[in-house]
Amino acid sequence: MTRFLSVFLPRWPIERRVTRPGDAASTMHGRKPHEVEPLVLVTTTDNGQHITALNQPAEALGFSPGMALADARAIHPALRVAHADLPGDERALIRLALWCQCFSPFTRPDFPDGVSLDIAGCAHLFGGEAKLVDTLAQRLGGFGLTARLALAPTIGAAWALARHAPSGRLIVSREALHRHMAPLPVCALRLEQNTTEAMEKLGLKHVGDLIGKPRAPLAARFGPSALRRLDEALGHEEESFRPLNPPHLHAAQCRFAEPLVTQEAIEIAIGRLSRDLCAMLEKAGKGVRRVELRLFRVDGWFEALPLATSTATRDAGHLSRLLGERLDRIEDRAGFGFEAASLTAFSVETLAMRQEDLGDDALTTRDGDIAPLLDRLVNRFGARNVTRAEPHASFLPERAARAVSVLKPAQSYDWQAHARCVQDGAAFARPLFLFAVPEPVTTLAGVPDGPPTRFEWRRVAHRVVRAEGPERIAPEWWRAPLGASRKTRDYFRIEDEAGRRFWLFRDGLYERDEETPRWFIHGVFA
Repeated sequence: MTRFLSVFLPRWPIERRVTRPGDAASTMHGRKPHEVEPLVLVTTTDNGQHITALNQPAEALGFSPGMALADARAIHPALRVAHADLPGDERALIRLALWCQCFSPFTRPDFPDGVSLDIAGCAHLFGGEAKLVDTLAQRLGGFGLTARLALAPTIGAAWALARHAPSGRLIVSREALHRHMAPLPVCALRLEQNTTEAMEKLGLKHVGDLIGKPRAPLAARFGPSALRRLDEALGHEEESFRPLNPPHLHAAQCRFAEPLVTQEAIEIAIGRLSRDLCAMLEKAGKGVRRVELRLFRVDGWFEALPLATSTATRDAGHLSRLLGERLDRIEDRAGFGFEAASLTAFSVETLAMRQEDLGDDALTTRDGDIAPLLDRLVNRFGARNVTRAEPHASFLPERAARAVSVLKPAQSYDWQAHARCVQDGAAFARPLFLFAVPEPVTTLAGVPDGPPTRFEWRRVAHRVVRAEGPERIAPEWWRAPLGASRKTRDYFRIEDEAGRRFWLFRDGLYERDEETPRWFIHGVFA
């Protein structure tokens, strides 16, 4: 007997942005429903911006999907607006459909706001159909998602009841299918909008109005698709269910004739698993970014060693070396030994084949040559302690780059363009050595707003012979942290009598600030 469960998420695009796993279903960022501000998601078309999704407070104001944003703002000027991420919504819905496979192996996303499950033969594992529906509803509510669920013998009926039935949680048998489907609107049959509007103009507003009517006139006026959808919903015609295929899992496993206790034996097993896993990855044209080694003890427990790499790799020697360096963490937890082991790749990327150098330029540095070293440093000191610089959108020089973990996927950046500030057509290059925190200096200036004629830094006096500037940088008042300077900076390129060049700035303007502006050195040129 076929049984299909349809999950309808009426506010899916909104709730997937404002909730986190583990939040209560009735809260958004820890706020009660009556405290949440009206929020809508919009898309831009040739006819302007229109609402595609909205939260419950926005629905209470009378807004609906398809409404023009200008009309909505005329009603409620303080309306919060965000741009819809339709591809992101689809990807998130696919991930949710994959998660639903813990209830049934056959699931699929119903774009743009639902998931369907074929639960035939699965309900008894959860104590019956009612228990399965309650468990799924509770889990989705724990994710902060508002869900309506319907269980029916056909795909079309489950889809229609989940979206249009009075109850938000419904289980329908085949005998009661006609009775529950008859009062639903004709749009519940998944028909095109023009077909639905044509039926409503003729007085065919409910599914029951179509049941028992002569089929030939209906097919001639509305086309064969309308009758096919009706037959599929009522179970008179079969509808194919194409489940979502889970991503392929790359994993290598092995069992041992005798339990392994010594570190040397475990390292040999790790080398074998690494070779098997990398062979699978090479055949699939993939590289791994995150793996996990599991060593299963004789008593049924297991020890897990996760590992992440800075770049995608399928070098078996590199993986086995990194995992071997972590064995000291479980050295005292082997117990009576390990009887089995597995190595699983949880994050893979496409990795093309690369021809090794055969000529005299074999020692030439290539991109990725430093990756094995970075992986070993991360393996020993931790991901937070091995970082690289990444450009950051900020006008302040000390915030124009930030340190991120080397495990974060790297992107190509134009550092020269990022390190250059253009003002009035003149380009001011940044110094090669920039201080993380500007250091104060004592200066002597000929005029208040001009460059200094002398300055003292680290108890050494410097006489200025050349100066270029100023380059004015305004404060980032919209995101300045508490205690940070909110004054305008004037930067000067200074050269002393010894030919050394410095980058100094005056923090503040004499005509604007009540306090006397101070001077700082922010870097030195080569």
